[in-house]
Amino acid sequence: MRMTGLALGVAALLTPLGAAAQGSESGLEGAWRVVETRTTGPGARVVRDPQPGLLLFVDGHYSYTLVTGDGPRTELPGGLVMAEDLVRVWNPFTANAGTYQVDGDRMIRRPIVAKSPDAMAPGAFNEYTFRLSADTLWITSAGTETGPSVNPTTVRYERGGDPQ
Repeated sequence: MRMTGLALGVAALLTPLGAAAQGSESGLEGAWRVVETRTTGPGARVVRDPQPGLLLFVDGHYSYTLVTGDGPRTELPGGLVMAEDLVRVWNPFTANAGTYQVDGDRMIRRPIVAKSPDAMAPGAFNEYTFRLSADTLWITSAGTETGPSVNPTTVRYERGGDPQ
């Protein structure tokens, strides 16, 4: 009986460590810089020189910030700023952070905080498939809480946050 209690105690202590170590076991832990995006479906395209983007994985948490436009964002004008100016600067940018889980080559990310309020609604999640080879990571959208991705996008990342 005493050994059973000891075994249960050790298992309870190791369970959080196993969950936190999941990212390091999958090789995802660290900083990843966006180097290419591939979009499928109507208007499919490959962007080989994307705007800056950074994806971080640490202890079961992720964070990403990406400039999603085709070119650098413009600066806001001095003085009175109009709504159109804010939209032009703010729209081609996305960010969110939360927790993630990995099961084989599948990843589910659950935002806690996001630029878009819809992304952090109760039950919201993003599902992806991923492939890792040395310091290159490919992540492909698979779906959300609303269903599978119709036109999946694949983002290729390279390890390290500093551009070459």
